[in-house]
Amino acid sequence: MPIILNFARYLPLQATPSITTVTMEFVNPVFLFGLLAVGVPIVIHLFNFRKYKRVYFTNVRFLKELKEQTKKRSQLRHLIILLLRILAIACLAFAFTQPYIPFPGKKQKADSGNAVSIYIDNSFSMEALGSKGPLLEEAKQKAREIAAAYKTSDIFQILTNDFEGKHQRFVSRDEFYRMLPEVSVSPVSRKFSEVISRQKDLFASTSKVKSAFVVSDFQQIFSNVAALSHDSTLSVYLLPLAAGQVNNLYIDTCWFDSPVQQAGFPARLHVKLSNSSDSDFEKIPVRVTVNNKQKAVASVDILAGNTSEIVMPFINYDGGICQGVVEISDYPVTYDDKFYFSYNVTSTMSILAIDGDHENTFLNALFASDSSVVYQRMQEKKLDYSSFGKYNLIILNSVGSISSGLTQELKRFLENGGGVNLIPAPNADLVSYNSFLRDLNAGMLSGPDTLNTVVSKINLNHPLFRDVFDASAGVGKLPANVELPAVFSHYRILTNSRNASESLMSLITGDDFLTAQQVGEGMLFLLASPLDIRYSNFPKQALFVPAFYNMALLSRPAPKLYYTIGRDELIRVTGERMKDDLVYTMRNNNSNFDFIPGKVEVNSVNFVQAHGQLKEAGNYSMLAGARKIMGLSFNYNRSESGMKYYSADELISMLDKKKIKYIRVLAQSQKAVGQAINELNKGKQLWKFFVLATLLFLLGEALLIRIWKT
Repeated sequence: MPIILNFARYLPLQATPSITTVTMEFVNPVFLFGLLAVGVPIVIHLFNFRKYKRVYFTNVRFLKELKEQTKKRSQLRHLIILLLRILAIACLAFAFTQPYIPFPGKKQKADSGNAVSIYIDNSFSMEALGSKGPLLEEAKQKAREIAAAYKTSDIFQILTNDFEGKHQRFVSRDEFYRMLPEVSVSPVSRKFSEVISRQKDLFASTSKVKSAFVVSDFQQIFSNVAALSHDSTLSVYLLPLAAGQVNNLYIDTCWFDSPVQQAGFPARLHVKLSNSSDSDFEKIPVRVTVNNKQKAVASVDILAGNTSEIVMPFINYDGGICQGVVEISDYPVTYDDKFYFSYNVTSTMSILAIDGDHENTFLNALFASDSSVVYQRMQEKKLDYSSFGKYNLIILNSVGSISSGLTQELKRFLENGGGVNLIPAPNADLVSYNSFLRDLNAGMLSGPDTLNTVVSKINLNHPLFRDVFDASAGVGKLPANVELPAVFSHYRILTNSRNASESLMSLITGDDFLTAQQVGEGMLFLLASPLDIRYSNFPKQALFVPAFYNMALLSRPAPKLYYTIGRDELIRVTGERMKDDLVYTMRNNNSNFDFIPGKVEVNSVNFVQAHGQLKEAGNYSMLAGARKIMGLSFNYNRSESGMKYYSADELISMLDKKKIKYIRVLAQSQKAVGQAINELNKGKQLWKFFVLATLLFLLGEALLIRIWKT
């Protein structure tokens, strides 16, 4: 028997109630028949069985007025006593019915039991300190209190960012308690919508009353409320935890000026730091260590809420695999104070020149006597396609035509990360040339154009020329006294919007003289003129040497400087083709942890994948058997480093704006979480108030009888 009342919407721990109509319901409505007992005091008062005693007076003329006054007072006293007794009996009857006000939107199924899913945010931001210690420990305590508010016969499920298999099932409350201490900080970061979606999937297997709880600090990066959809089958309760003032300085990322590092040459490492706090940082030391040797030290000042970029220059003296770390010192959030990176230092380059009618004397002079270059030549009619994979750069030196077989091999070579430099012949077969270029979706050749002209523009932002000129002229500017190549005859390079080619050198007429285009993982360089002084003086210019050296350096794709844990990216295996008879492993350089990654082959290119086995940031070695073939670095996701949170009021506002009714916010207050959950499950219990009212009415009756004498 529901009784409709008009109360403020009751929401435990919520700060912003709104007015709505709620009903009062009863656990034992049969006790409402007890209201019939109010007839007992009514009957007693209607039939007063008190016998009066007759008293004789000598003079009664003064008694009439006194008798009338006493009768009125007595009737009023009796009516008040009757009312108090009726109210006492009615309140006692109501108390036995155990009345309650159900929580709005809560679907009560008395006999079905409850299925409870509790998500505990165990991301790095939960390392921050709250009023009762680390937020993660506080979250686990809240989860325990939530479970304690339910019956032992109910079932529970714990969920963390790891989405572990052992957490994908419902367990008893005792087992839930045993699993709680195992929850620890994880590098995996999730979105709010992902958590809700996973909880919905888990509830699909049960017909019990479904309740989902989300215990988190509700970082802004986590709380993508806009991505949520409406759902009437689920009740979700958010329990935001508040961190104290957190000042976090962290390393955001790092990168090199040049994608290729050479032994004996300066390297410039850029480091970006972010200050996610309301305080300024001054003179913060930053240290770079490579292969366990300190390479650079600097200090930085960062204003509150700002970022800062510093350059850490150092020299790589040895070639091969290099692995480093950038470090700062910051408290209490420390997981983002180190940033790991790996790179290769080039000591030798392998170059193949495919000659047409004759070899090129300028290329021979440049590469043949250089100890850092392995330079070989082949005639276009005597090619060994199987050897292409061992070279960094293949130069097509004035070949008469490009056959279909050579086209396919060069295309495969480019897609796998090699570099090709096409130098046209004076009498080139443009049909075969353009067929080759068309397969690569590159610019076509047309001409020749015999107009004498000069190179007027160089793309100084491209790595090919970025560090060639003195920086004193200004960024992106040529020195005033530089002499640029003269061109006497050239083929016109025709490009359109579908080509991804980039102009590196252009003529005063507007034609391109040298272009570069990414093809797969490799790079195609296209020169507009034969490498012959009859067609241009480029081979005798100072630009010739750095241009061709950098073509070789940039041809092979550099390994990624670092990977991010949790993204499970494909990692390209460079330097060799993986063999089935070898066991390939990844090993942490600072611990004994290692694992066998999954192998993937895409277009004859080998990749490996961690498949979630990586949990710890650091420098790792890729091993083929016992031989180290690659250096890999893995860093924690920096999305948790920005210490910006949503308050309970902000969450309520966002949910109201999105008109999401099945999600409620349980804001922190003096009320215990267990008490709030009890009220969520059982409604607002009113029987105590009726018992108290019964006692008050009986006390009032007793006082009235004692004090008010007739």
